[in-house]
Amino acid sequence: MTDQRPTLADVARVAGVSRAAASRAINGTYGASEAVRRRVRAVAAELGFEPHPVARALATGRAGAGRRERIEVLIVDPDPEAMSTKPFYGRVLTGAMRALGDRDIALEVRRVATLPADDGDAPFGRLLINVPGAAGAAFARRGRTVALGRSAPGVMFVAPDNDGGGHQAAAHLVNTGRKRIGAVFGPPTPCADERRAGFMRVMAGAARPVAVADGDFTRARAYAAARELLAGEPRLDAVFASCDVSAMGVLQALRETGRRVADDVAVVGFDGSALAEAADLSSVYMPVEDEAASAVHHLLDPALPPPGRLPTRLTVRGSS
Repeated sequence: MTDQRPTLADVARVAGVSRAAASRAINGTYGASEAVRRRVRAVAAELGFEPHPVARALATGRAGAGRRERIEVLIVDPDPEAMSTKPFYGRVLTGAMRALGDRDIALEVRRVATLPADDGDAPFGRLLINVPGAAGAAFARRGRTVALGRSAPGVMFVAPDNDGGGHQAAAHLVNTGRKRIGAVFGPPTPCADERRAGFMRVMAGAARPVAVADGDFTRARAYAAARELLAGEPRLDAVFASCDVSAMGVLQALRETGRRVADDVAVVGFDGSALAEAADLSSVYMPVEDEAASAVHHLLDPALPPPGRLPTRLTVRGSS
């Protein structure tokens, strides 16, 4: 005899929600609004759906495995040392944990060199970092997703005013009389492209030529790029590095070639991390912790209004 008992999928279909949302509504776990919870439970009662006790225990975290809802921070970065060498990621985790507070939701961090082939056990929500636009859109179709930085159209994101920050860095160098300016930009990502655009727009308006080298937000590449810039233009009197980690490589190259910071060459970074403060580096501060907290708040409550761009500001220190 065929078992005709209604399934959770049946309840989700009739209620017009995803299977995961139906499960959360029935089991009373975090992430379902009161309206959705009432609708799903009404449909379940109408269909005569009764959750299996073992499945219910798993869904609510009362099984032996101690399962909890979780938010995954998915980071695409080929650098195996990225979590320890790039302060940005630590600041993201600080902001995410601040937003979660004492909620019974786990924060799971996954760094991958390339995106995984499949979704596997999908989390309650995902915070995407450095995920290409098309892949970000695919994740967004499968569940709650917020990107840090502009992604594909239709994918919610939180980002600082990168363009404005690049503008501030360039204006500072122009206004302090620097004439022969170099720049170590970042990889071809939206945030790096925005910083570059803001910087170059000011330089074009001031008729300042810029010696450009491409970086990848690592110290090693920025060091090599700065050596290339100095070899091609020995009289450089300023360098903009599009992140603080890159600025550390630039400072190393300047020291090794006998240039004095900032008497001979001014240096400005971007991030405003603890590295900048420790190195007395002028840097454009971006509120990473606030970005991450805002992203998590939107994962918890998608009904919140879309976040705007968060402001950046240049902090001038001894390097410029």
